[in-house]
Amino acid sequence: MLKAVNSGPVTPAVSWSFEYNPPMGGAAGEAFTNTLASSGMHPAAVLAREAIQNSVDARVKGEAKVGVRFVAKSLVHAEKAQFVSVSGLGAVRSRANALKINQPNCLGTLGDAAKPLNLLYVDDYNTTGLEGDPTDPDSKFYRFLLSLGDGSKEHSKEHTGGSYGFGKSVYSSNSAILSMFAYSRTLDGDGKPLSLLFGCGYFRKHKFEDEHFTGRAWFGVDVTPESGLQIVEPLLNDDADRAAADLGFATRGPDEKGTSVLIVDAVVDTDEILKGVEDWWWPRLIRNELDVTVVDAKGKESFPRPKKREDLKPFIDAFYLADGQSPPNNKTDFRKSFLKVDDLALGVAGFKLLEKNRKDEYAVEEERLDSVALIRAPLMVVAYYRSWNAQNPPVVGTFFADEDIDDILRSAEPPAHDRWDPDARRLQDATGQSRAIVDRVLRAIKRNLRASQGAASPPPPPRPKKLTMLERTLANFLTPAKKGSQPPVEASSAPINLFYDQEPRAEAVGDKLRLTAAFSVKLKAEEDVDDMLARVRVTCPVIEDGQSGDDLRLSITASAHLETDPTKEGWSRFVLTQSSVKFVCESELYDPLWTVKFVPEVEPAGQD
Repeated sequence: MLKAVNSGPVTPAVSWSFEYNPPMGGAAGEAFTNTLASSGMHPAAVLAREAIQNSVDARVKGEAKVGVRFVAKSLVHAEKAQFVSVSGLGAVRSRANALKINQPNCLGTLGDAAKPLNLLYVDDYNTTGLEGDPTDPDSKFYRFLLSLGDGSKEHSKEHTGGSYGFGKSVYSSNSAILSMFAYSRTLDGDGKPLSLLFGCGYFRKHKFEDEHFTGRAWFGVDVTPESGLQIVEPLLNDDADRAAADLGFATRGPDEKGTSVLIVDAVVDTDEILKGVEDWWWPRLIRNELDVTVVDAKGKESFPRPKKREDLKPFIDAFYLADGQSPPNNKTDFRKSFLKVDDLALGVAGFKLLEKNRKDEYAVEEERLDSVALIRAPLMVVAYYRSWNAQNPPVVGTFFADEDIDDILRSAEPPAHDRWDPDARRLQDATGQSRAIVDRVLRAIKRNLRASQGAASPPPPPRPKKLTMLERTLANFLTPAKKGSQPPVEASSAPINLFYDQEPRAEAVGDKLRLTAAFSVKLKAEEDVDDMLARVRVTCPVIEDGQSGDDLRLSITASAHLETDPTKEGWSRFVLTQSSVKFVCESELYDPLWTVKFVPEVEPAGQD
């Protein structure tokens, strides 16, 4: 039971209440802790990613900078005894055998005053706190502490980081006893100031004293009616403030809104948290839109310094290239603006050639060579993306997604928000556009990285001046025809002639290129027909790794009427005669480092 620490209304009796297994079943406590447990990242990195993301998503409108403090405490002797009493952990210890919590944990040594009890507080500032009526399922309190898998943020108009409702699990999963407390100063459903405090335990389902329990437990005021569903309410206002002080939470001023979370029996190291903040939140840090402080158990304050990290500097330099703050030199530094898709801007990437240090080593760790930091609106690194083998010379990059596709990319992320998956179930739509956009982004990232890598490669050794007869023959075959003539056209058995009026050529438009070409087709003179139904397709793929990649969009005008071919996708039908039908083609603007191929195709349409 909590005891009031000053005069005023008596704090109501509070304790841990364990959820009885409902007749129709329900989520076990483990469901709240297992979601992010197998992300493949260090637990401290997951905590740094998810905790800060929760705070950034709760940023007060108009406040550019969110503040987050990670504060570790190690309690012994009287401080520990006081905390154990106030927190009611004895109720959890009493059913430890039934809960079967993994060892080691603090429950067996709660009475040992000399054995440290490790706590970690995560406090945020310039945020809304757990606002709303705590009993309202749409309130932030309810969604944060009581619901599971609430995807409300997916439909939010704000560019949030989270969208699954699993981010809360990062706190309990970093507790050896799967328990946490939340203290928030915020506004209630009527816009009035509100303080609240609540505790949650997410244990495995179990049987205790012949009763079945889901494993979920709440620390608050049990107001369950004599006949009805269990109801445990949080402590409010003065009661919440006094309880928070007893539990060691930082004092908040009257108007200092925000949320503080206490991880009991914390199993994460503050040095690893600091590294995780730098690894994943450097874009927001260097934009000066986030303040983070990490305090170890001895009271030493540390601050993230990503610009001091030699392994992060190339990614930061690439970010400045993408963001337009640094000009590219197209030798070691490159900036690539991705082409639009259906009038949606995709984003911009920067690429940086890596150089070895004095030890003849690359500062970037091996698994991040040739990788690209994926970033969208919340300014967290989603992943260091590399789905290919590293090549020489090594390059790293940063892709900064445009806000036009932020919601699409958010839907492409799994609960851990650690990749963009074009096959994600939430991307399904009637047209398939969302999946196509994610796939286009990932392929364009690879293509542009390879293009930058090729441009940064050292020049090949000089060729001997003397050409052999075979080389001359090949050179004559591959060299375009002289001006005024037309490039050879592959012989065909089809009764159609195709010839260029203007050879494909690239022309500069600002810092981009545009390809133009004109060709004509007509029936062969020896054909004994006056007209024929034909079909045409013109493509202009980008060549990546020797293979045809995405097609550039083409604007095509023809001297004959074109209509969509009903039997072959991407083709158009027209009537071909002995008179020439002329096609004039112009591509969209593209990067000057890309290699493209102009491919006109014409064939008889027959009677199909």
